[in-house]
Amino acid sequence: MKRVWITGGGSGIGKALALSFDDDGWDVIISGRDQKKLVAICGQSQNIRPIVCDITDSKDVSACINSIGILDLVILNAGDYSPGPTSQTSMAEFRKTMEVNYFGTINCIQAVLPGLKTHGGQLAVVASLAGYIGLPNASGYGPSKAALLSLCESLRTELQDSPVTVQVINPGFVKSELTAKNEFDMPYLMEVEDAAREIRHGLETDKFEIAFPTPFVRRMKVLKLLPYWAYFKLMQKVAGT
Repeated sequence: MKRVWITGGGSGIGKALALSFDDDGWDVIISGRDQKKLVAICGQSQNIRPIVCDITDSKDVSACINSIGILDLVILNAGDYSPGPTSQTSMAEFRKTMEVNYFGTINCIQAVLPGLKTHGGQLAVVASLAGYIGLPNASGYGPSKAALLSLCESLRTELQDSPVTVQVINPGFVKSELTAKNEFDMPYLMEVEDAAREIRHGLETDKFEIAFPTPFVRRMKVLKLLPYWAYFKLMQKVAGT
């Protein structure tokens, strides 16, 4: 039986992925900080196991990995999101977002790499299309996801001659507790089950980036190619300024 560890498995994409892998007979380990959420999901199946783990605590992560054992697939999905203008976002919120999204992910990567290098396997990191470019009211979240994109690019190169496959997952807007914070229209908003299917399909390949939904990905990639004068003019319209 193959084994997968999913961080942030108590809700949203993580929960949908856990249930999807469970349906396919995997040994599923989900982690997060909310024990009640984890236990509620695990109550639906004997193949899903919960581990309370704060990924910002390296000792907590190490203890988690030691209790899991050999892994075939690691999906680092845990994340935080605090939207708002830069001037109205506290330094504590900026630090928390980076601690969870970036440094927490690094804690997990450093903990699982020795085992993956020895036994082989997949390492997938959930970033975001928001990491492509700077977006209004996302000066905390966007940079943390851009950092993950850069990190995964480095890892893919570093591990290209190893038995570890590194992939980055860049979703668009997916219905969750985090996106519920948004007060603007979210183009191509997806259900978590649809997002999980896109991810599962991508994980069956060895391509580096798993990005969706396709129409939104195309729009974001075009924005990346625009000269700054055109990009900022467009963002002024988006922000309504």
